[in-house]
This record gives sequence, C-alpha cells and structure tokens, in this order.
Amino acid sequence: MPQAVWNAMPIWGLVTTRAMLRWTLSDKSRDEVLSGVLNEIISTREFDLGPCAAIFNETPYGGRHKLLYHTQADWCTIPLEYDPQSGQAQPLCAEDRARSYLLPLIDRSSGAIFGSVLFLGKSRRRMDEERMAVLRLLICDLADIVLSRRRADADHQFADLVEISTDEIYLIDPEMLEIFRANGTATIKTGYREDQLIRMTPVSLKPDLTLDEYRILINPVITGREKFVTFETFHSRRDGSQYRVTVKVISLRGEKGECLAEVVFDTTEEQRKMLGILQAAFEAFPGGIAVFDHRLDLMIANRHLYEMLDVTPDAFPPGASFESLIRINAERGEYGDGDIDALVLERVNHARLFLPHSFERVSANGRVLAVRAEPLAAGGYILSYTDITVRKQAEMELIRHRDQLEDQVRERTLEIEAQAHALEEALNHEKQINALQRQFVSMTSHEFRTPLAIIDGAAQRLLRRRGAVDQDFLVEKTGQIRASVARMVELMESFLSAGRMTTGKIELNLAECSIKTLIEQAVERQREFSKRHRFHVDLQLLPDKVRCDPLGIGQAITNLLSNAVKYSPHAPDIEITGWDEGDYAVISFRDHGVGIDPDDIPKMFSLYFRARTSTGIAGTGIGLNLVKQIVDLHEGDIRVDSERGQGSTFTLILPVHGPATKPQAERANAPIRPAQQDERISA
Repeated sequence: MPQAVWNAMPIWGLVTTRAMLRWTLSDKSRDEVLSGVLNEIISTREFDLGPCAAIFNETPYGGRHKLLYHTQADWCTIPLEYDPQSGQAQPLCAEDRARSYLLPLIDRSSGAIFGSVLFLGKSRRRMDEERMAVLRLLICDLADIVLSRRRADADHQFADLVEISTDEIYLIDPEMLEIFRANGTATIKTGYREDQLIRMTPVSLKPDLTLDEYRILINPVITGREKFVTFETFHSRRDGSQYRVTVKVISLRGEKGECLAEVVFDTTEEQRKMLGILQAAFEAFPGGIAVFDHRLDLMIANRHLYEMLDVTPDAFPPGASFESLIRINAERGEYGDGDIDALVLERVNHARLFLPHSFERVSANGRVLAVRAEPLAAGGYILSYTDITVRKQAEMELIRHRDQLEDQVRERTLEIEAQAHALEEALNHEKQINALQRQFVSMTSHEFRTPLAIIDGAAQRLLRRRGAVDQDFLVEKTGQIRASVARMVELMESFLSAGRMTTGKIELNLAECSIKTLIEQAVERQREFSKRHRFHVDLQLLPDKVRCDPLGIGQAITNLLSNAVKYSPHAPDIEITGWDEGDYAVISFRDHGVGIDPDDIPKMFSLYFRARTSTGIAGTGIGLNLVKQIVDLHEGDIRVDSERGQGSTFTLILPVHGPATKPQAERANAPIRPAQQDERISA
C-alpha cells in the first residue's frame, strides 16, 4: 500500500491492514490464509459486516466468476457461479435484511479484474463513504494475496495432473516460451532430467518445428481465441531417437494466461502399454477409486468401485455425470426419506464446491464405506471408497466388550459398596449397643439405688421397733417396701421390654379386648401407689372392643399414667378421656405438671432421652420409647402437646380392628402410621 494511503487511513483501518499482513506472511495453506484475512475484515467493528463472505475467481471459459472460497454460510446460500456482466452475485438469505457489497478483485500490475469478493452487512443500512473507501483499500490488499496464492498454486495444479496422467506434461512461460516444470513421465520418455528440461524451449524436443512456427500454432490460446490447440509432430529423445506424438496446449489462467500447459500424448505402442499399466494400477487399488473432471463427469473408475457401490459399469460408465451416481443411491433409499430431486441437488451442489471432505456411510449392500474426496486444483475430484466393514464390526465388538466390562465393574462396585455399607451399619450398631449398655448400667445402678434404699430404711426401722410396732406404723413401712419393690419390677420390665423391642423379638398376641377395662385397671394400680393424686376418668365414648395385644397396650397405658403422676408432683389432678373417631380409638392422658420445652417435644420418644424439665425426677428415658414402639406395632400413633409449666397431654391412637397382617419382623423394623390420621383426629 502506498505511503500516502497509509497516512490517510484511520487507525482502525491500519490495525486491520497489519492483521491481514500477518496472515500473508504466514506459511499456512491458501484456505487458512483466506479465512484469516476475511475474518480480520469481517471482525472490524466499523464495517458492521455479517459473518458471511465469499471470494470468486474468474474462470478460463465464458468469463464467469466461480466460487473460490467462503466463510460460514449457514444463514444464507452463496451462488457457486455468477455472471459479472449482471453486476451482482446475490446470496439467498433466510430473511432479506442484509445489504450485500460486491467488490472487484483487481490485478495492480495490469489493472485487469480477475475476480470479486462478496460481503454481507448486518442490516439494510448502507455503509458510509469513508468506511467504504477503507474497505476498497483493504480489498486491493486482498487481491494481491489471492494473486500470490494463485501463482503458488500452479505447482499444486501440476502435482494433481501428475497423479492421474502417464502423458508428458510441461508448464511453459507464455512470453519466453521456456519450460519451467516437467512431470516424471516427461523425464522418462525423453531421457532428460528435469533440471535439463527446464533449460529448453518446447521446440527443443520437436525437431520438425521452429520457434516461430510453434508460436504461430499456439497463438490462438495465448490470445484467448481458443481454449486449446492440438497438432501432430515428433518428439526427440536424448539419444536422438524420435516418436510420433499428439500435442495439446492449453492456458491455465484466463484469457491472457500466466502459464501454458503442454500435454504430449504418445501414439506409439509404448504409450498404449503405459496406459495399460495405469489401468492395472487402478484395478490393483484395494478400494474403489474414481476420477471426475471439472464438470463432475466420470473419467475413470476401477472394478472395486462398482462392487462396493453395487452399481454395474453399464449404469455408470465413463462419461456419466456424478449426479447420475447420486440419483442411483437416492432412489435406493441410501440417503433416507425425502424428495429424491432435493436429496440429489443438495449433494451435487456440495460437490461443486470442490472442497476436500470425508465421511462414512452404509451402502445398499450393507457395507460400511469410508468415502474421501480430494479436489484437483484444475477442477475435478479424486473419489476413493474404502471398505471398513470389518473394522467397524471389530469396533462394535470392542465397544460391546467394554460395555460388558463396565457393567461387571459397576456390579462388583455396587456389591463392594453394599458390603462396606453393611459393615459400616454393623459397626455403628455395635457402637450403639455398647453405648446403650453403658447407659443401661449407669441408669440401673442409679434407679435401683433409690427403691433399695427405701426398702433398707423401712426394714431398719422395723428392726429397731421390733415387738413395739403398732398397726399404722407397720402398714406405712410395708406400703413403702411394696411401692419400692413395684418400682423395681416396673424398671426391670421396662428394660426387658426395651431389649426385646431393640432385637425385634417381641411378638403381638392380638385379641378382642375391652380397652376401657385395661385403662381402669391401670388407674386403680396408680391410685394404690399415688394417694395424693386424683384421677378423672371419662371413657363412655370409647368403642366396646378393640383388637390389640392386651399386655402390650396395658403396659403402654401404665407407662403413660405413671409419667403423668411422676411429672406432676404438685398438681394432683390427672384426666383420662377416651372417644372414637371412625375406625380409631383415641385416649388422652392429661396432667398439670412440669410440662416440656418446645425444643424437647420432637425427641420425647427417643430411647434414653429425658426432657430438661425432668431434672431431679427419677426416670430412665425408656418408657415413652417403649410406648411408641408398641403403638407402631399396632399401626397406631401417639402425639404429645405440652408447654413448660402448664402440664402435658399424651394422645394414644389405636385402630379398632387392629394392625394389618404383616410379617412380625417387618412390623418391628418399619412402623406404619394410620392413614389420613390428621383428618380423623382433632385434638
């Protein structure tokens, strides 16, 4: 770019130019360089361009511009070719909201237009003149990049031709008429090394032509009047021998062209042998292979191709179009359901981009084929098919074995985790048992000490009185002894029942019994030992019979009454009320004693738990837990309502018809509450 232009360009334009220059100086491939340069322009915020851009190159036939490269085009369809005489290459957008900018690519040295570049704006708003001027300057740099890369691609074009040709091929400077490249076949046929051939002119190998005569023969190609010229002549070898040839000269670049290609066909028997060798090489290729020209017409294919695609040579002979092969596959359903013409057009349009691509697909005969398409720089494709069915089957088998191994590892891991969990539970259970045993020893030593001291004290008093014992004194001390013994029996029974509950060995002996009688008997026993308390009993609304375990329910009622008496030492009134609610019998035990703190209520039925308000009152923390387990075994429920200093109400809820028939172990380990009890019971 001239210095004056640099000085006039805004800072943001200079930044973009320098970024483009970095791509130009890189050793990356043509497509990578073009992608980088276009993205630098697109990402320049001041241009407000969309992500889609395309470069078109002038074709050597008809003057049309053909798509050379494009960036992402998932939101529009870019034309593969367009006529520059129309002045536009309109993309087909999903929504017609973007303004398009079509700018020419100009060769600075000659001033000739050799292509064009298309950008799409993000909106319909037109770019202002200042930004448009900067964009045109950047396009001049882009043109230089495309030209330099196009010249570099001449070697790639030559290499492509060598891959498929057994003919002599020479690249010739159109002005000096000097050979600057020759293929391997040329060195073999003439006997000259390549470094020797590039010092010659084409007529150095043609003894019956002068340089002026050769220039006259190829002039129609150089001037652009003809696409190619063909003539007959002789070629001479280094040893002096000659052979008859047909020479075809074409221009590789536009009307004026930058280089000429001379293809020499040997019409002798030796040439026919070399063609046979080429055909044999194609047939020996282990996969299917086909070569298509720039019109996507089949040039040559081997028998493996027809076998793999399950197509006969008559259905797809040399000269047939690529579209005809795609249509055969589409009609056999190899591309899925849908409109056949649309399926064919989609794939043909993709092939006309002449981009390298590869994929895998399943053919009509069940084979898994790896398909690879390599474009030729002069136009066309080399299409190869490799049968990977066995490899795919091996991969699937490997995946199956891997999945099986993963399943086995997963199952074994679950087993180990289950064993570890069971071991952890066993250890925790053992720790819990040890802790319970320590608590049991501590509490029994404490709880049994008090009644034993009472018994011992009463016995000592009786011994001191000996014969002088009046009736009232005897009754008093005997009552103390009996009460203490009863307390010890109660404690022992609670400990034993709790032990049976913990091990799951308790069993229910269900029978139809009078719940009223069980309550009245428990009240009478409490009256005998609690002379200061008054029991107010109202059981008229209870059902006559309840199916339950009389001993278990009797023990639960006794524990609830004993607690009501024990935790209300200065409040003598105890209220026992019973009624029925549907299929449930409900018994309420209310006292006006010390009550329970709200934080302690959820823990009241835990083993060995004692509320903070029970300080100074004898107890083990076993009774309420035992009541809860007995009630759960009957599939009933127990609730507590209390307030510190205001007393407590324990409500016992039992199903009238007893618990459902279940294995005993299941009932012991998984207590069940009555269904919908909140709707049936209102405190």
